[in-house]
Amino acid sequence: MNSRYYIEGLIAVFIFGITPIFIKEVAANAFTIGVVRLSIGMVFLYLLAGPSKISKLRKSEWRALVWIGLLFGVHWVTYFISVKLSTPSMAILSVSSFGLHMIYLNWIIKGVKPKPVDLIAVFIAVVGIYLIVPDFNLKNDVTAGILVGLASGLVFAILPFVQQRHQHIDSMTRAFGQYTFAMLVFLVFTPETNWELSQLDWIYLAILGVICTVVAHTLWLRATTMLPPTNSSLIFYLGSPIAMLTSYIFLNETMNTNKVIGACLIISANIFGVLMRRRTSYKTSSEGN
Repeated sequence: MNSRYYIEGLIAVFIFGITPIFIKEVAANAFTIGVVRLSIGMVFLYLLAGPSKISKLRKSEWRALVWIGLLFGVHWVTYFISVKLSTPSMAILSVSSFGLHMIYLNWIIKGVKPKPVDLIAVFIAVVGIYLIVPDFNLKNDVTAGILVGLASGLVFAILPFVQQRHQHIDSMTRAFGQYTFAMLVFLVFTPETNWELSQLDWIYLAILGVICTVVAHTLWLRATTMLPPTNSSLIFYLGSPIAMLTSYIFLNETMNTNKVIGACLIISANIFGVLMRRRTSYKTSSEGN
């Protein structure tokens, strides 16, 4: 049964890897992209979840969906802004920091104190971030985009904890709630949306809405709900090299030595941290038995 969720996670991550290309290329701004993607997602998920299931939700479950949706909305708006300001590869590398955020979130939420290996992973990742930042000046769009992406990664790291706490709610229903209440975040920026778009822009938005939203995020929601956080984290990091490769091929993004080395350090640090946490988890489980 687990193999099914691994496959779904891999498919989702592949789509995540190519998604920034469309976000960068479409003329719509971050807020317009969010409104369109969420609108499409809400319609599809309402039909898939089924009105009867949604109508039977208790008040506590509605509150859970509100929190999930708001977190997802903040993650998305910051991620889109990160892509627009910087580049697809820099944005997804920044969001990939969510694994490092999980180190102290595990401490805060579950009481799991960081170990020396966790601190080593953080140090390696910080060096990697230092290498990919072109100029430590907020007036530099790439630098600003990376910082926004790091914030997006923090919010993204919180989501699995909340999703797993409420996994008794049907996954399709949770996905519907996630998109519905994420819309509240984007509606705040309604005056900033832009709708003077070409036919090609609308095709890109359709791809972003159907493939990159409905398909990818529904699969990812199922995978992160059913798989251990460490395993889903490892799968997620495959999205970074995919984004870098596609950005290099289709957008002619420059891949200098610093950027490549920095990316390798960030990805390696996250994978190392995840593997160490999984090893500790297995060791603790074995001792308990």
